[in-house]
Amino acid sequence: MTISTLGTIAILVLFLLTLATAALAILGAARKSERLVEGAVQGIHGIFGVALFASMLLEYAFLAGDYSIQYVQQNGHPGMPVFYKITAFWGSLDGSLLFWVLLLSLFSSLAIRANRQRHRVLIPHAVATLAIVLGFFAALLLYLKNPFSPYLLSSAPVQGKGMNPLLQNPYMIFHPPSLYLGMVSMAVPFAFAMAALVTGQVDSSWQRSVRRWVLFSWLFLSIGLVLGGLWAYEELGWGGYWAWDPVENAGLLPWLMCTAFLHSAMVQERRGMLKVWNLVLVISSFFMTIYGTYLTRSGVVQSVHAFGESPELAWAFGGLMITIVLVSAVLLIWRWPLLRSRNELESVLSREFAFLLNNWLFFGASVFVAIVVIFPTLTDMPGFRNFYNNVMLPVVHVVNSDAPALVGRITIGPSFYNHYMSPIGLALLFLTGVGPLVAWRKTSGNALIKQFLGPLGFGVLSMSAAAILVPLVRSGEDVAGVCEGCVGGMEFVSVKGLLCFGLCGFTFWTIVQEYYRGVRVRRKHRKQSVLDALIGLILKARRRYGGYIVHLGVVLMFLGFAGNSYKLEKKLVMYPGEVVELGDHQIRHDGILATQDWQKDMLTVHMSVLDENGELLAELEPAKWWYYQLKDQPTTEASRYIAPEGDVYASIADVQLSDGWTRLNLYFNPLVNWVWLGFAVMLAGGVICIGTRKEDAEGVA
Repeated sequence: MTISTLGTIAILVLFLLTLATAALAILGAARKSERLVEGAVQGIHGIFGVALFASMLLEYAFLAGDYSIQYVQQNGHPGMPVFYKITAFWGSLDGSLLFWVLLLSLFSSLAIRANRQRHRVLIPHAVATLAIVLGFFAALLLYLKNPFSPYLLSSAPVQGKGMNPLLQNPYMIFHPPSLYLGMVSMAVPFAFAMAALVTGQVDSSWQRSVRRWVLFSWLFLSIGLVLGGLWAYEELGWGGYWAWDPVENAGLLPWLMCTAFLHSAMVQERRGMLKVWNLVLVISSFFMTIYGTYLTRSGVVQSVHAFGESPELAWAFGGLMITIVLVSAVLLIWRWPLLRSRNELESVLSREFAFLLNNWLFFGASVFVAIVVIFPTLTDMPGFRNFYNNVMLPVVHVVNSDAPALVGRITIGPSFYNHYMSPIGLALLFLTGVGPLVAWRKTSGNALIKQFLGPLGFGVLSMSAAAILVPLVRSGEDVAGVCEGCVGGMEFVSVKGLLCFGLCGFTFWTIVQEYYRGVRVRRKHRKQSVLDALIGLILKARRRYGGYIVHLGVVLMFLGFAGNSYKLEKKLVMYPGEVVELGDHQIRHDGILATQDWQKDMLTVHMSVLDENGELLAELEPAKWWYYQLKDQPTTEASRYIAPEGDVYASIADVQLSDGWTRLNLYFNPLVNWVWLGFAVMLAGGVICIGTRKEDAEGVA
């Protein structure tokens, strides 16, 4: 029996098993039969076993070079390194869906096993929900995107085409699986939220069971987003790491919702408030994972990262999203009387209100991005254009009087997102600092002044230091060689950067203040060094102080974002021996070298980075690579000089070997490495939080 036939049989068994498991769970819950429920539980474990078997078959097909399978032939190649043969499993559409099923079945099995005795009433309904979601993806594999489909010709290809060269990058080994882990695991909180609504057990117990799952999702979504940014920064050669691409946004949408839930969950635990809101956030987080999958796999948006066009998948995911919204809305309305809060908001000067504002901003940002990312596709539809021009446009003109009527498909670029999202980001950074400064229920005026005095002072000091150390005005020649929006040949740096520096200082001092007070109290009662007291403080209240570490990471990342306001860019032609200035650095073209290896041809430009005195700081080697199996898809290999104050970054746009003519993109990206450092700190804080003890109910994230 061929691998293709065996794999297809495995997918058929997988689909039938999901149907049987869902039926057993529903019947077991209706009849209150422990035997039927236990059968459903074993069915979930069985689904994982079959999914694992099918995944191992596909991996074996890649490693063995079975090019009679279409998916393997389209994504595999004998010359690919073993690492990339393994990652080719999830590198394209069909395999990514199987990988989704594998992860979801694993998480379902683990979650049900962990909660089988603790939440006996919820378990059958959670199992039914998970089995139905698994059945949906199994049906896609069986009927639409079978990764084991063979070539029907008498002679199958003897060699594969190979993976997209852009994906043959170390970051791509970990970036897609991280996003999958984050997105797929959100099905577990969703399943328990549905079970809580169906059974009417909508107190905080279900929430405590899923909080770690949401935090797990948040951690891996964070890892996936940052690794994706690093890949874009080093591989695409455009000098940036985030461009609001639809596929980038697909991971951001559930991340925003998860972040909102992790904050609002504490309000329900502490004050018995926001019950409806927390359920809405969990449902919305799962919905956004499906919406993101719809964006990347249906072809409804244009993206360099998308998996291609598939109208059938577009309809399938559209139907699933409508089902999620309708079923969730009916259950929420049905259980509305049980979801009333025990307490009410007492003051706007309270931590509850700060968290509520925080939630509104995260939720609003996610919805805004979700609408904007699909808007260009909607403008292709004549019916939508007529509706927009005749009904929506008068409303839009209230906000933006220059908004034009729709004629054809429009394109929404990064500047549009940045215009609206930058203020939201700054507001969230401010609230990150405000949350720990205000008390639960109500904060008195004297306490408010005392709490805010230090952070506000340090914030003003930080903004003043940034204004002194970095020039507010610079020559327009330093900006892409063009002086757009300049006055008298000079460009004025955006005040958003200065404000961001100030808010970073404000929030940083808030965190320092909280740690200082905690350490001081601990040392007052114990004879400990500062370091021992700090470690003991974190271990005793991991959720609270781990959350502060997450916030510290956010502050460091925002320092990197603020540095982007001072970015320098030059696009120019250089010949060997030429020297150009880039801010305080000089860039010298030293020559071109043509080489090759067993996998590709390479053109490398050798350059030197010099300081103001002409002393050598670093050597850069930007390159163009042409892989033999896909010579029509050259890759751009950027090179950078890394320093705490920023990167000198170079990439090749075009090159001629005959005379050394080279068209280059040169950038100076101030503070960009603080983004990656901040992520590492944020990840460390998240790991601390995920190990929280049950009794540690108070925290910040």
